[in-house]
Amino acid sequence: MSGFERTTDRSASFFIYLIMTLIVLGAGFKLINHSAKVHFYYDYLLKWESALTRLFSKDIELPHFSGENHIEYMNKLVKLMKNTSIEVPQSNTHRPYVYQISEKGLSERQNIFLLCLEKKIILYGLPKTIFNMLDNNIDGQLDNKTGKFKGKLQKDKKHYAAIWEL
Repeated sequence: MSGFERTTDRSASFFIYLIMTLIVLGAGFKLINHSAKVHFYYDYLLKWESALTRLFSKDIELPHFSGENHIEYMNKLVKLMKNTSIEVPQSNTHRPYVYQISEKGLSERQNIFLLCLEKKIILYGLPKTIFNMLDNNIDGQLDNKTGKFKGKLQKDKKHYAAIWEL
């Protein structure tokens, strides 16, 4: 009987260690995702807010935005910021107004497009978790219809478009 007990003890120990390993790995992935969201807010969005505040305080004519020239407008705005010695916040893509963030795990990446108009930042493609985190950080409460940070669900029913009034 002692051989059977030894096998049972080893199997039980193996499953306990396996479950503990899975819990630690899950917590690690959640921590990585959380830190990416925090980095997006503190090291990217807040730097854009600061740069735009400095730009809008100057008496400079902004590029023309027709409502359909998003990329062209942002390229001209970035060039204007560089010409007026305002540091353009760095993105993790080759365009400073497009930011990629992991949505589920480390494999699926979501592009977030940042559009800067006078006294507001418009964000396209925000996952729900990031939208809620930003709404809570900016307004102090979760409510997508009131406050300085508002948004609505996009047509794909998975991502939000948000307006942050500066």
